This record gives sequence, C-alpha cells and structure tokens, in this order.
Amino acid sequence: MRDKSNAKDRMNSQYSVMIVSSSEQFNTVVKKLLPGGRFSSIEIKKSASSARRELLTRSFDLIIINAPLTDGLGVDFVMDIYEKKNTRILFAVPIEVFKEISSRLVDYGVITIRKPVKEIDLELSARLLCAVQDAIKKANREVAKLEDKLQEQRLVSRAKLILIQKGMSEDEAHEYIIREAMDRGLTKKAVAEEVIDE
Repeated sequence: MRDKSNAKDRMNSQYSVMIVSSSEQFNTVVKKLLPGGRFSSIEIKKSASSARRELLTRSFDLIIINAPLTDGLGVDFVMDIYEKKNTRILFAVPIEVFKEISSRLVDYGVITIRKPVKEIDLELSARLLCAVQDAIKKANREVAKLEDKLQEQRLVSRAKLILIQKGMSEDEAHEYIIREAMDRGLTKKAVAEEVIDE
C-alpha cells in the first residue's frame, strides 16, 4: 500500500525544467515529452551564458542540455551546475564524444545520452532524474527534521541545566518542561527557550 502511495506522490510532483539548446527541433521534442501536468515550468535558453544568468535568480529540478551549445560543448557548464546547484542534469551529446563525456560525468550523477536522441531514452532518463530529485528532496526534509530535533534536545538540555542550578532535580526539571509545554500548548523547545531567556 505504501509503495502505491509513494508512486502516486511522485506522479503528482511538479518539476521545474530548463532546456539549454539552440535546436528548435530538440526543444520541440523535449517539450512534447515533458507534459505540463508534471512539469510546472519549462524555460528554454539557447546558450550556457544565458542559462547561467537565469540560474542566478532561480533554480530548477532538471536541466536538459543539448550539446554543442552556441558558446561551446557545455561540459564546463555542466560541471559548474553540478558544483553550485541542487539540480539533476541530462546531457545530450554528439555520438563522437559520447563515450569520453559520459565516462567523465557519470560519477557526478549526470546522465549523458547520445545524439541523435531516441525519444524513449530522453523520456526515461528525464523520469529517472525526477525520481532521483524526489529522493534527494525527501532526504533533505528528513535531515532538516533531525536537525530540528537535535536543536530541540540541545535547548531542553540547557534549560534543564539552568533549572537544576536553581534547585530542581534533573527529574523535576524534565517534568517541569513537559508539564509547561502540555499545559500551555507549547513545544518543549519553546518552553526551553523561555527558561534560557529568563
């Protein structure tokens, strides 16, 4: 049951996409394969430099790059995105350089596909990268929850120490924080912050 729920959540996820390509034909194919229901925003940039400017103001879940670009093959651009942005990258390259570039970028989590691009390869690769992006977002949310929990534990420990210094036992300090939180409808963290700030 949980697997079906997770699959449904993934199907309902919205993704933002940037296509970096100077080929109208490639852009048309990609837009056709990325239906609007799952992809909330599809931006098209014709060069790495214009894509870099766009990335200064916003981020994207998925960046699809069609090499060569008007300002180079695009490998440096891919490496720059990898190092600075939390995004997944799909890189379409000419068949002559596919082996070299794919072996160079695979360890960075970049999916490289050869041109001419088969629509099924493009679609499946984009879906795979969206699934990876979902997993990373979920992991980031879990890390944030754990960090919040750890922060709460630190504050509660500091508050308990202050209460102990004022004459309570450790058990009394612990019970005081829990009771105050329950009676006043606050979190233990909020009570602990009040104790610390007094």
